[in-house]
Amino acid sequence: MRFDQASGDGPAGLSPARKLRTLLLSMPFGAVDRPALGISLLKAQLEARGFDCDISYPFEHLIARIGVEDYKWLTDEVPYTCFAGDWCFTLPLYGRRPDADWAYVDEILRGEWHMSAQDIRRIVAVREATPAFLEDCLAAYDWASYDVVGLTSTFVQNLSSLALAQRLKAAHPHLKIVFGGANWEDDMGAALFECFPFVDHVCRGEADKSFPDLIAALSDGKTAPAIAGVLSRGAHGLPAVPVTELDNLPYPDFSDYFEMHQNTAPDQTPVLMMETSRGCWWGAKHHCTFCGLNGQGMGFRAKSPDRALAELRHLTESYDVPLVSMVDNIIDMQYFGSFLSELAREPSPPALFYETKSNLSRSQVKGLALANVQTIQPGIENLSDRVLKLMRKGTTALRNIQLLKWCRELGVSAEWNILYGFPGETDDDYAQTLAWLPDLVHLQPPSGGGPVRIDRFSPYYQTPDAFGLKNLRAMRVFAHLYPFEDEMQQRISCYFEVDYEASQASPELVHELMTGITQWRETKRGSLSVHDTGQSLKIYDTRAGRSPRKLTLSGKERLIYLACDRVASASLVCETLARHGVGAFKRADVEAYLRTLVDSGLMIEKDGSYLALGIYDKFPVGWDEAVSHEEIAAE
Repeated sequence: MRFDQASGDGPAGLSPARKLRTLLLSMPFGAVDRPALGISLLKAQLEARGFDCDISYPFEHLIARIGVEDYKWLTDEVPYTCFAGDWCFTLPLYGRRPDADWAYVDEILRGEWHMSAQDIRRIVAVREATPAFLEDCLAAYDWASYDVVGLTSTFVQNLSSLALAQRLKAAHPHLKIVFGGANWEDDMGAALFECFPFVDHVCRGEADKSFPDLIAALSDGKTAPAIAGVLSRGAHGLPAVPVTELDNLPYPDFSDYFEMHQNTAPDQTPVLMMETSRGCWWGAKHHCTFCGLNGQGMGFRAKSPDRALAELRHLTESYDVPLVSMVDNIIDMQYFGSFLSELAREPSPPALFYETKSNLSRSQVKGLALANVQTIQPGIENLSDRVLKLMRKGTTALRNIQLLKWCRELGVSAEWNILYGFPGETDDDYAQTLAWLPDLVHLQPPSGGGPVRIDRFSPYYQTPDAFGLKNLRAMRVFAHLYPFEDEMQQRISCYFEVDYEASQASPELVHELMTGITQWRETKRGSLSVHDTGQSLKIYDTRAGRSPRKLTLSGKERLIYLACDRVASASLVCETLARHGVGAFKRADVEAYLRTLVDSGLMIEKDGSYLALGIYDKFPVGWDEAVSHEEIAAE
């Protein structure tokens, strides 16, 4: 089935040797507080090659109708996998379909997400505003002055973009409509291309070269150019070619965004977007089973430290914004001794966000803090060794908790969540987590939790039989968004449902776990603070759920607790103490005291490894046993 435009297919060709003018759009429900990095890079690429290009954020017109509060609610608070924003645009794209519309409300909003009647009415009100919003878009731009309109589509932007493209092709058939973004990656893009013939071209994968090449070809009068990474009517699509030298990319041009932001949402604090790498060095070796990022492959490429630093300075100075979110899948470990070290020497480095691996050393967390990396997303996702192994995370529960401890001590926020529902898990995998929760309440809790999702491009999707997953099918919400055959929905879908042959934790235990997580989030943290006098450790325990207490650890007790600031076995504790010249300790004596510390709630243990939970006001010099980035990368 195809969903045709109202009228017109556009002219057969274009005048040759004329440089075309392009308008790039980020439609609802793109974030209002940050620019779209992809199209900002493409604008810079086009202008470097002599083409005129503008960027616009038409969601400003929707905000004018529904208000920034409702818009932010839909983008930031409504679960995006219910695709409420996309459903709002089924009205202008497909017309009113009373039975289908009621089915979405009943099955998805009520049945699956248990939304209140008030929230449903709020979503429906936005939906009713979408046809008028699209008319606002048609009136807001001088479409006759443009030759190409490019629409980026990620997360919940697809149906709004398609609805506008449908109207543009009908009203201005001379326009060439080009789609790109994560929603049009690989076969998803090919399927959508078949379903919506008012789309002229699709850029799949990294479009840094393919999109400018397409504009150049269209300027030369070619209507069906054969360009790697581009689908065109009447042309066979060639595989995309990823960028290899990131230093050769231009700086993104965010000027259009900040003009819009000042007029539309001046009270919303903007965040700059920047990338210092693409791909994932960990995933290239050990693809996490549920990760669906990097549809073109995991190949890791990073900008040189000098280039990254120059770009960061350029962006923060050009737009006077001190908040920068790095979009990297994972930080380049080489940056700890280069890019981050240089940032730490800056008088006022911008506040940064980075995604990292969780098994960082204390010195590396300190390096992040000194470089003003205020928030990290370390991919913790679980506190069970066995489940982490099922996920191919390459770390352990104690190392995850170790990172949370150091982040609290050094002032770095660690965003994380709890995932469950992994094929092969059992109730036993979560029993230890539940037992630990009372001892961890002084650490940053997960922001939430939920069942693992089956994403396109993940190992779960690519080889489901290997994990005991059967009957892979499109997530059922897609049937409410794309009224096509099951096979087409399967091709369009980015998320999937499955039947499990492998074991899973029981619903009762999962409920108990999530209840404990909720209580953790809602409980005042308290602290387990430690002050080292050089002779003894003064410990002040004000963690929630227990009476406040003061403890003093002296002599060998102090030394053993210091040695367990990072995960250590009894043997490693003995070796560490010997390295620090404090004499020999019998392993049996050390193990006995470690057990005492565990029983007192000052330490936790798993399979003979121990971790002290105290947060130091100042960790003593000489006890910081750093792990090199080479060691972490090798694990």
